[in-house]
Amino acid sequence: MSLVLGNKVKFLNENLEGIVKSVHQNGKVTVEANNGFDYELSVNELIVINQDNTHSYLLDEKQVKDKIKLFKPEKNVSEGFLGKYTTTTKYQFEKIIEIDLHLEELVEFPMRLDDWQRLHTQMSHAKKCLNAAFNQKIRKLVFIHGVGNGVLKLEIAKKLKSTYARFNYQDASFQEYGYGATMVILRRK
Repeated sequence: MSLVLGNKVKFLNENLEGIVKSVHQNGKVTVEANNGFDYELSVNELIVINQDNTHSYLLDEKQVKDKIKLFKPEKNVSEGFLGKYTTTTKYQFEKIIEIDLHLEELVEFPMRLDDWQRLHTQMSHAKKCLNAAFNQKIRKLVFIHGVGNGVLKLEIAKKLKSTYARFNYQDASFQEYGYGATMVILRRK
């Protein structure tokens, strides 16, 4: 079964229903939701509501096959947990660890979490990364938290002042990150 114009659908990751307005070639569809807004979603993110009120879930098999990968152990196990965050840019001469704390990078369905769960997830990831960086003798770490309302930035600052007082921190380079990042310098005292 495939989606056609006029199909009634439910959103898989949100509590919304709607009607299919258009079907695109790239496997996406535009849905007019019951809240009055139009959303462009993948076929995998929708459940079709049939005429007899039964539900059908559609899969984009190509996308599913692309996501399935064979397990390959890491080449350099010593990098471990922080290996995927290491980056160098034209502005830096040393390796720097960039930790993106945007919720979309940490969990699969961020809209399902309450506000306190979101903050707790982000802070526990930040603590885990800080401890791993300290144990691996990393000198600099940048937490990318985004601008937003500043709640996560304040929580990171509070945690650094209380638990990690031996570390210095400051706003990261505006040229590279804008206002949405904090740099932590891990000094051994």
